[in-house]
Amino acid sequence: MIGHGSESPRVPESIIEEVSRAAESHLDVTIRLSQISAGHHMMSRSIVEMPTGEGKTLATVLPAVAFVRRGRRVWIATANDYLAARDADWMRPVYQELGISVSAVVGNLSSTERAAAYSADVTYGTIRSFGFDFLRSELQQRHLTSNVRETSFDGDVLILDEADSLLIDEARTPMVISEPHTSVDRSVEASIRWSACVANELVPDSDFVFDHQAGLAALTAAGRKSALCRPMPASMRTLTTTEILHTVEIAILVAGSILPDVHYVVDDRRIKLVDEYTGRKSTNRTFNAGLQQAIEAREGLTLTPPSDPVARIAVQDFVAKFRHLCGLTATAWEDRQELRNVYDLAVHRVAPERLSRRDVWPVCCFASSDEKRSAIARETVEVVGAGRAVLIGTRTIEQSVTLSEHFDAAGITHQLLTARNLESEAMIVAEAGQAGRVTIATNLAGRGTDIALSDEVRSAGGLHVIVSEPHASTRIDRQLIGRGARQGDPGSSRIFGGAEDAILWQAFGRAKADEIQRQAADAGKRAAPDLSWLRRRLARAQAVVTRMHRSDRRRLAVAEANLAVTLRGLGLDPHLDPLPSS
Repeated sequence: MIGHGSESPRVPESIIEEVSRAAESHLDVTIRLSQISAGHHMMSRSIVEMPTGEGKTLATVLPAVAFVRRGRRVWIATANDYLAARDADWMRPVYQELGISVSAVVGNLSSTERAAAYSADVTYGTIRSFGFDFLRSELQQRHLTSNVRETSFDGDVLILDEADSLLIDEARTPMVISEPHTSVDRSVEASIRWSACVANELVPDSDFVFDHQAGLAALTAAGRKSALCRPMPASMRTLTTTEILHTVEIAILVAGSILPDVHYVVDDRRIKLVDEYTGRKSTNRTFNAGLQQAIEAREGLTLTPPSDPVARIAVQDFVAKFRHLCGLTATAWEDRQELRNVYDLAVHRVAPERLSRRDVWPVCCFASSDEKRSAIARETVEVVGAGRAVLIGTRTIEQSVTLSEHFDAAGITHQLLTARNLESEAMIVAEAGQAGRVTIATNLAGRGTDIALSDEVRSAGGLHVIVSEPHASTRIDRQLIGRGARQGDPGSSRIFGGAEDAILWQAFGRAKADEIQRQAADAGKRAAPDLSWLRRRLARAQAVVTRMHRSDRRRLAVAEANLAVTLRGLGLDPHLDPLPSS
């Protein structure tokens, strides 16, 4: 458990008055009691759950100013670069009115620009930008001395906007800086490209077995024989049979579980990972353990040289370096026990200023994805016909594109927003609340996206949000649904589920998921099909996957702690002397 001393539990009244005047003067907004309450809670080690649209961005300014006035340095971490830059620019007039400097660490800033950004009183960024900059700083410090040294990082105050995303979702993947080799061995490259072709020709179950839940592929005896009997490039003769078969198994794993427009996109002839929770392209991140090169071979790209880790830190270890940790989000209650046990953070709920006017429509389930898409299209036409706007959230780029094609065929005018067209994000979001507007988007339209409604849409019933498929966590569903019915506006939402949804095989495995599909297909043939049982299965699947991810985080935390003890026992730095990846 991570623990530190707590601060005074309240923001001084004088600071509340200063921030209120500055917000009214520069932002034309009046600070709310809910924001003040959130600010008070964040002066102690707390995560505040505030409903979407209650003004979390302005609420963070209250504790930030209070800490700066005490001579403290404040970092505010949010879910992505877009929100970090937006929030810093948005709140800058308020900070400047109070004589406080503010900056944002985003994108590919030069070292000089980054240093200048960190010299500000308040610095916005993402948890990974902060974490990687910490690791780079430690590496630079090591190179200035001849001996391994303790970290000189002076973490002070870290305020987490979208705290559950940063402490829960991001915590499954450590931050790793790697040093690439100079080139790819000729024989290894030949084997990787050859294996990419072989993997597509092998027969599932007969030649290999695939464990989707564990993320493992293994050749059978027949598969090993089939692979080794195929013609090979002469340059592969220097490799052992074991090395060749291992490369084939990696290629099978990539072919079966790492999909374009789901897990990655090809951008400028390079593989860019797509973040599962935000829907955005991840910069400077790669797959490990040979997966990166296998994907590049499948896509016909130049192979990236393999790399060795030179610095590493888990999110749990990084946030523990700060003297004060707090934050807020719209969705923390489900994980309050984990936040308490792992981070020593209490979760407090703050009541909204105005009661929600969201109309939650019943969950609809379908035997096939085609039936579900048709139902989504029908509902969209009906809602738009009433003078409202519709936002449809999908889990992947692939699903967004497929639904978009279905809408095109049905003659439904719409906008498509994915990691492929982020340059249009601001324009698409700005228009998403207009009458008749239909927007299909991945998770990047979730956290932090404020869709302003036209008067016509507001009077017609507000924004209708469709969750086209249950996500890995109900928190993600709630974040998407929270794009509508904000700040007392009217709105509605519906979740659509189906027997082909990914959450089922992620929770129960392929065999059980296939059985559920068959049961749903049989039920769908009846005159009045009853699929209420499928709704319960989907809810259970979400609970199972949530537990699986929680176990992953727990195992990672234990493994990181054990590794740190081992490395320190060897006189090594656990962050700067990580063991090579397998």
